[in-house]
Amino acid sequence: MNSAFGYYGAKLKIASQIIKFLPPHNAWVEAFCGSAAITIGKEQAPIEIINDLDDQVVNLFKQLRENSEELLRVVSLTPYARSEYFKAKEIDINDTSLEKARKFLVSTMMTVNGAVGKTGAGFSYCQSYTRSGKEARVNRWYNFPERIEKVIERLRNVRIENRDARELLNMFVNRPATLFYMDPPYLTDRTHKYNYDIDESFHIELLELSNKAKCMILISGYENELYNKLLSPQYGWIKTIVNTSTSDTSGKKYSRKEILWKNQYFEKAYNTNRIPIHLSNKERKENKVNPER
Repeated sequence: MNSAFGYYGAKLKIASQIIKFLPPHNAWVEAFCGSAAITIGKEQAPIEIINDLDDQVVNLFKQLRENSEELLRVVSLTPYARSEYFKAKEIDINDTSLEKARKFLVSTMMTVNGAVGKTGAGFSYCQSYTRSGKEARVNRWYNFPERIEKVIERLRNVRIENRDARELLNMFVNRPATLFYMDPPYLTDRTHKYNYDIDESFHIELLELSNKAKCMILISGYENELYNKLLSPQYGWIKTIVNTSTSDTSGKKYSRKEILWKNQYFEKAYNTNRIPIHLSNKERKENKVNPER
């Protein structure tokens, strides 16, 4: 299943590779969800939470879940146009939640690589290749209403949060049956491609908290010294390299390496293929486990 929309840093190209690494779990949290590509692509868990500090991301998912028919209608009436892209970046305090969601979709799907921050990346167009007999970017935009239906259904039982990821991790830090996935804004990327960016101190606090956690944790990102230092084998972390690629407006591809850091509880659950908790006699008898554990 595809993601809801294009977004800078989204894991569309490697989602299937990440998903195959996921061990059994009772609760799932995607702390920096962006387009929620991993949540949308994985099998449903009893409890699922997607979280993003960006109000626009959260509003879009709420509109998809609660007001999808009207959102898809206004999107279908919006042309793929440079003027629409620049209008979408204008802030209007009178915009309804529906219009905010439409504008956010325009700003993420009509820009290069889904970058929506202060610097952005400009209006996206393609001169060198087509899809289904149309320019690829235009085709993707006009096919959005049709391909989003499965995403809407997938989100029906997902809880949507709008919190600091550190606060959210603290809620699940001692719950061994929870799988906590994080794909934070890249430490080495200071180009403001997100609406909300984070500094090095945030990364340090997040990683130090991750080292204290008893839940299963998976973190993705690019190779960097800080992460390798704090998420080292010394603290029980396993590192896996995933090969991926990115492309520019001309369609030229560039190879990249994505890193997956897995804590010891994640690795144990993956290797044993079981949720790392001890069931009570009552849970065994009733074959019913508290998903919050």
